[in-house]
Amino acid sequence: MLKLPCRHSGEDPGRVVSHILRATQKILENELIACFGHTAAIMNKHEIIELKKAKQDRNSDIYQTSVQYTVLGNIHRKEVCLVPPQDATLLLKDQLGKNLQKNLKLHITMEGLGQLANHTCCDEHCNANLGVAAIENEEDTNITPMAIL
Repeated sequence: MLKLPCRHSGEDPGRVVSHILRATQKILENELIACFGHTAAIMNKHEIIELKKAKQDRNSDIYQTSVQYTVLGNIHRKEVCLVPPQDATLLLKDQLGKNLQKNLKLHITMEGLGQLANHTCCDEHCNANLGVAAIENEEDTNITPMAIL
């Protein structure tokens, strides 16, 4: 996997962040690369607002580890926030409401490594996009949200 030099990221362009997920063949435009695994799906409007504030507070404090992998999107015009285990573990160290704490501990059982992908997402060198998708079952009215790369 090639990491493009990017003056916007402030990272060493030769540094490989992940040894877990690597491209072994050419990836076509708009091709699904990977799904995030074991994400917590936050769909309550008030919990999403609380989560956004907690993420902003944590990421603005230079002495704390940043929330990096959480993905915000929409499914059927409803806002959804998907939080992989790495970010959920960090957020659970912060002061959060009981409902948000409970929901950050409930993970979708779907396997995936999308949150471990080494990608560039700055505007100039973007090589992958994060998004939200839904798995819908015809026999069931439930929708399972998932984060995709």
